[in-house]
Parts: sequence; C-alpha cells; structure tokens
Amino acid sequence: MPVVLEKLTEVQDGVLDAIGKVKEPAVKTVTTVIDLITERVPELPALSFGKEIPTPAELINNQHKFAKSVIDINKEIALAIAKAAAPVTDKVLDRKAAPKAAAARKAS
Repeated sequence: MPVVLEKLTEVQDGVLDAIGKVKEPAVKTVTTVIDLITERVPELPALSFGKEIPTPAELINNQHKFAKSVIDINKEIALAIAKAAAPVTDKVLDRKAAPKAAAARKAS
C-alpha cells in the first residue's frame, strides 16, 4: 500500500474511532432526558396523525439506504472516470497497465 494511502487510512481510522466514542455519552444523555420527561409527564397524548409520521428509526434507515445508494453510484462514476484516465495516470504514477486494458485499447 502506498505511504499516502497508509497515512490516509490512519486518519480515517482516527475519525471513525472518534465518532464511535460519541455513541455511549449520546445515548446516556438522551436516556436521562427521556427518563426526566416520563417522570414529569407520565401521560403523553398521542398525535391524531401519528401513523402518518415515520418513527425515528424508520427515518434513519431510509436515509441510510439513500446515502448508501448515493455513495455507491458516486463510486461507480469515479471508478469509470479513473479507468478512462488510466492511460495517463498509469504513466505518471509509473504503473504498468493491466494486460486486459492494454489489449482493449489496441483493439479500439
């Protein structure tokens, strides 16, 4: 793995670790607030249109599915562009073109 990717991966791992550390205090805080609310307001009225509103988990799952789709299509586009640029980037980065790619270019 190139040194640049090693460093980038280290930074990415650090970011993911930092984000992961937020979970426990966030859940604890929300639990404390919810406990306080349910103690003070034991009977919360139901909304008449409540069945029309998604739950927080449904919203989160929906948005996660959408974000994954956006990331997947962005990756597909970026890889296609990288493949198109490979004749130049392979030379600049001193990489050997894959035999299939070289044969395909000669056939074109």
